[in-house]
Amino acid sequence: MSNDREFLWVEKYRPKSIDDVVISQKIKERFQAFIDNGNIPNLLLSGSAGVGKTTVARAILEQLGCDYMIINGSLSGNIDTLRTDIKNFASTMSLEGGRKYVILDEADYLNPNSTQPALRNFMEEFSSNCGFILTCNFANRIIDPLQSRCSRIDFTFESKEKPKLASQFFKRTLYVLDSEGIDYDQKTVAELINKYFPDFRKVLNELQQYSVVGKIDTGI
Repeated sequence: MSNDREFLWVEKYRPKSIDDVVISQKIKERFQAFIDNGNIPNLLLSGSAGVGKTTVARAILEQLGCDYMIINGSLSGNIDTLRTDIKNFASTMSLEGGRKYVILDEADYLNPNSTQPALRNFMEEFSSNCGFILTCNFANRIIDPLQSRCSRIDFTFESKEKPKLASQFFKRTLYVLDSEGIDYDQKTVAELINKYFPDFRKVLNELQQYSVVGKIDTGI
């Protein structure tokens, strides 16, 4: 990981295990089952921005010790680029001896008339050695043939879960601020979480931006 990425709090404090991710307990149990079984199917993770889709994908793969690569669909959506990157990665055996995985972030940005159908073919071509985890904000933008090849998990929160999840993230946020030596007003932090919930990435980015003055208070 580069120093630039380590500078970002969302990367520096990204959870490394499924236990540490702030998501619905029901969803967490599904991912824990994959870990317990030692097998991850092709997945389609959908949900609004900043709810932890990519974090979960990385956490479960790291817990199982899998080799993986991340491709951003909004930046690398060209068919030839996808094929080259995926083929170069998937065509070799993992050093760990297990199955490799491609995390394709923002897959809903891929062209549904050209790139997405090609991706379907890639998933079949490399299926013996490589699995795929797709993330998206809008599942209805993913073509049916791709959806049918994946187990879909929607990152949604029931209203009754919000207080508990917000409280968990509040504690996580205070830990980050304490670790960075930033003075803060707890009420202000809580209000920021309530404002942007469930976009936890947005909360951390906002706090990091305001932290340059060394204090998080009502002035923000």
